[in-house]
Amino acid sequence: MSITSTFLPVYAQGDPGNGIAGYDLKSTRDRSFAFDYDSSRKLDHIVLYRPGTGTIWIIRNQGDNFSTVYQQGDPGTGIGGYDLKSTADRAFAFDYDSSGKQDHIVLYRPGFGTIWILRNRGGQFSPVYAQGNGIGGYDLESSSDVVFPFDYKGTGNLDHLVLYRPGSGAIWILNHNGTLFAPVYKGGGIGGYDLESANDRAFAFDYDSSGKLDHLALYRPGKGTIWILRNQNGRFTPVYRQGDGIGIGGYDLESTADLAFTFDYDKSGKLDHLVLYRPGTGTIWILKNSNGHFAPVYKQGDPGVGIGGYDLKSPADLVYAFDYNKTGNQDHLVLYRPGTGTIWLLKRM
Repeated sequence: MSITSTFLPVYAQGDPGNGIAGYDLKSTRDRSFAFDYDSSRKLDHIVLYRPGTGTIWIIRNQGDNFSTVYQQGDPGTGIGGYDLKSTADRAFAFDYDSSGKQDHIVLYRPGFGTIWILRNRGGQFSPVYAQGNGIGGYDLESSSDVVFPFDYKGTGNLDHLVLYRPGSGAIWILNHNGTLFAPVYKGGGIGGYDLESANDRAFAFDYDSSGKLDHLALYRPGKGTIWILRNQNGRFTPVYRQGDGIGIGGYDLESTADLAFTFDYDKSGKLDHLVLYRPGTGTIWILKNSNGHFAPVYKQGDPGVGIGGYDLKSPADLVYAFDYNKTGNQDHLVLYRPGTGTIWLLKRM
């Protein structure tokens, strides 16, 4: 059975395709994320980068026409002094100065201890933090280390960093005052979730539709395990717990390929829905939370036919939320297939 809200493409290239705004997306290493380039409080620009080559582009949408505002490579010299010469490099948007704007870029190199934070001044990027020995005491010496932003204080600002090491139990949350980062949480596991599997993943979530990404979602693809934790003055406790379990909202999380992220499905300005998808199978579900009860508002597969015409039939497929209309709402989906030039942007009717 399928529950299928209507999604339609506002941009579609491939498969194979020619990428977007001149960025060809022909490398399997290509990665992308949404970014507030002009400090407008809107994640309405797209960053595309190619670890190992120094290549990074930032593009904007002007009336359905995408163009570049920053361009380096391929090959290139990276951005703001960060060379992007390692295939391990990863990047994301961050609210460094607690302004409510994700207008800084974090770049890090797991396994090497390297992490930089860049600010943008009119297209000129420069570091506000640059270290080769980790951050706030967390050494970033494992190739499995993952970093993402989090609203620890419930202010509406993604101004803390979560760093975790799947399979080891290690998870830290860092605050900063000026350029000094220090842990507000440091431990083996969190809120009862042990993080002992190498498959464990985590992200910030707006569980209670407050407009704040102040809960932590942790899940274990292949096991059906997913927990959602709330933070009360540094004490984390589960508000949802399945594990090793049956997944969430009917989505079984039984594949090691499963991925999840937050989405503004109903254009409310809140990332309070969950998208779960299974690259290579056409499977994608979108779940709504009603007082701790999750149910699908969109459901395809397994196997399925994808979403909005995008088939999700490649194991390489990746998806994230984007503010296409510059409304402040991340209510569009970006779907792309590294190595093929394929990228689509979808809206919900």
